[in-house]
Amino acid sequence: MNPIEIPTLLFWENGNSWYGSMGSLRFFIKPEAADGGEENQLSVQIWKGPLAMELSEITATAAFPLTEEGLTQTAAWLEKRAAELN
Repeated sequence: MNPIEIPTLLFWENGNSWYGSMGSLRFFIKPEAADGGEENQLSVQIWKGPLAMELSEITATAAFPLTEEGLTQTAAWLEKRAAELN
C-alpha cells in the first residue's frame, strides 16, 4: 500500500478537517485546542469501513501535536493501524 498522505501544517492551522481511508481503515482528523487550551493538536478518530463515521463504531482515537513532527507521527500511527486492520 502507498503511504498515507495528509495535508500540510498550514491546512490544519486554518482550522480545516480531513477524512481519509487506507484499505478498510477510515479516519477523521481535526485540529483542536489541547487540554488547557495552550497548544493546538490534531485529534484523530478511526473506524472500519465501508460506512460513514456517523454510522460506525470508532475503534481508536489519538491526539498529536500540531507541528511538522506531529504530522509525521499522525501519518505513522494511521499507517500502523491500517496495517493491523488490513
